[in-house]
Amino acid sequence: MLAAPQQLVEEYGDRLFGLCMHLCRQRDTAEELYQETWVRVLMKQGSFRDGEPFEPWLTKICVNLYRDSLRRQRLRRFLPLSGLEAAEDPLKISDDERLSLLDAVGRLPEKLRLAVILVYMQGYTERQAGEILGISVNGVKSRLLRARKLLKEALTDE
Repeated sequence: MLAAPQQLVEEYGDRLFGLCMHLCRQRDTAEELYQETWVRVLMKQGSFRDGEPFEPWLTKICVNLYRDSLRRQRLRRFLPLSGLEAAEDPLKISDDERLSLLDAVGRLPEKLRLAVILVYMQGYTERQAGEILGISVNGVKSRLLRARKLLKEALTDE
């Protein structure tokens, strides 16, 4: 049984909104995805299996809603950088370097971009990312390897 909705929002809301911002990169679109995710959680709470970790289930709902919105809009490219908020920087890079990196991540194909966001920006393990994306751990590793190669090429060109 899930906790009360207010408790869930207090516990997971900030990380979920961070994920929405990484996916959408525009505040208004991220807010819509965030709200739609919580509505879907309430609608599907009966399908949540007790004993399973909540956050990967929540993240999977969010990612699936994001993918659905892309399909509906036939949008396959990352949205522009406007509205992007700075996140904590474990790499200690400059703002210009961060924007270049985020822009390069934004130009990755959707499958690669989602793997990068989940593992490197949201801190999920490769196993958790695989469960969220519905692929194997090796599939996640392969996508991350291809993404790193493309990012290195893109950033070297700049």
